Amino acid sequence: MSEIANVDEDIKIIISQTNYDKEKAEEKYNQWNGDYISVIKEYLNPNFQNKKQSTKKTTVNQKMMTEIRNFMDDVNTKYDKRVAKKKEDEQEAYLKQLETTIKNAKIELKNLKSN
Repeated sequence: MSEIANVDEDIKIIISQTNYDKEKAEEKYNQWNGDYISVIKEYLNPNFQNKKQSTKKTTVNQKMMTEIRNFMDDVNTKYDKRVAKKKEDEQEAYLKQLETTIKNAKIELKNLKSN
């Protein structure tokens, strides 16, 4: 019985806060599964569930600093790639030099053995 009393009280609240008659209030109450606050919110603003996308306003100084930061990040990333590439190239050159040195040493060793 208390549930029926609560439903009646909720319907009375909806009627007092809106221009709905009893039938319309009950229909909306059932549509919102017993949430009288949502019924009232819908009456006041039919699009209350649609969230507004907030756009953050930035000052000219903030925009400038953001652009500088992005530019410097890009420069730093490219520099790191160049350094890594240079180091890799140096390692490859060293390995090639080492291989040729080993080949030359083997050739000299063969020459010494054959003499």
